[in-house]
Amino acid sequence: MLDSWEQPKVGRPFQRFSEPFRDLVARFGSVTQLIIAITVVVFFVQLICGAAHFPYFDEYLALSADGLRRGFLWQAITYMFLHAGIWHILINLFILWFFGREVEYFIGPKHFTRLYFMAGIFGAALWFAFNFHSYVPVVGASAAVLGCVIAFATLFPDREVTLLVFFVLPVSLKARYLALVAIAFDVVPLLQGTDGGVAHLAHLGGAAFGYLYIKHLGYGTTPRWLLWIQNVTARLKPRARPSPRNMSSEEFVRAEIDPILDKIAREGMQSLTRRERKILESARELMQKRQQ
Repeated sequence: MLDSWEQPKVGRPFQRFSEPFRDLVARFGSVTQLIIAITVVVFFVQLICGAAHFPYFDEYLALSADGLRRGFLWQAITYMFLHAGIWHILINLFILWFFGREVEYFIGPKHFTRLYFMAGIFGAALWFAFNFHSYVPVVGASAAVLGCVIAFATLFPDREVTLLVFFVLPVSLKARYLALVAIAFDVVPLLQGTDGGVAHLAHLGGAAFGYLYIKHLGYGTTPRWLLWIQNVTARLKPRARPSPRNMSSEEFVRAEIDPILDKIAREGMQSLTRRERKILESARELMQKRQQ
């Protein structure tokens, strides 16, 4: 597991934090399992504090508009480890276990860690933007977990997923349709104005980040409308680097191939983005033509 993390650089920010975190990941086997373990421990501490009528645990760690206004910015992270009950945490952790491991294996632990926590933070920010004066706290990993579900559907849109409706009836559908169903469960209550005490905006914020981050890494099928925007943007931008076909062999290898080979050595072939795979294909074609 340690091989899939970038080696720390001299003077790298957060180096003191990242090294013990990598040790923990190695000990637990994956970031997904580490997050699950921490969440379970925090939930038991939450139960003990609740039984002891100690209100400060939830007051300072749950996400609240009042807390954010007072500068408790850590709540945008800590709320992901608190839950409203046993079913709340069981469902979240089961979904995280099912989808998180696949996503982490494909994009690597470093990117998965960013995906999970930034999805939760993005969800907290979207919720706060529309609930600036709310006095209702938000708890749960649902925003981060939904970000993982959408990331999975973006990576593997045609993968068949079997769900147990009411924990009894098995239903199979493609991941892309599962993502649509999951999003509908949050969009429909918002449109109807019946939130039922659920932070649907936070869920949608996490889902949006899950999709955007996977697209940022270069994975998944890009919708036609987004391709059109990318093409227009590319035409407006000046080309910063010369085409590989205009480079000498030494320049091409030094500028394009060496960093990709280093990444393969660190994180494996599955960590390559679509752009990096295309560069390798271009290099192979270029070398074949020059050998002819």
